[in-house]
Amino acid sequence: MAGDAGLILTCAGCCCGHPAHGGALAPQRTLKATLRRLHKASGLDGRVRLAFTDCLGPCSEANVVMLYLHGRPLWFRRMNAPELIGALLDYSRAAAAGDEPALPAELASRSFSWTGGGVGPAPPIDGPVS
Repeated sequence: MAGDAGLILTCAGCCCGHPAHGGALAPQRTLKATLRRLHKASGLDGRVRLAFTDCLGPCSEANVVMLYLHGRPLWFRRMNAPELIGALLDYSRAAAAGDEPALPAELASRSFSWTGGGVGPAPPIDGPVS
């Protein structure tokens, strides 16, 4: 990732975007288009890349996003609204600039631990997020 501060890796697999798995009902093309539009408008291109994958693993927590910044993974669950993606991009911008911001409340409540990284409980996580 030479020249990049990080990566936003977004699940676009079979479970994300389906209410039965905790995600909001949204076709994958809608989720991808929204993420691409917001990422492009964020000014992070060239610093924090955006990529999609078929499955990140914790399907019980769909819609899953993994932010990898400064050698550290941060996992977020049920990222179901453009406002949440906006908060993630704002946090990413501050962190990529070298600041060490605290996770905003809307992201902290969605943070979880997976594959040896992240902050918070391991899935499956009971109950809705605030």
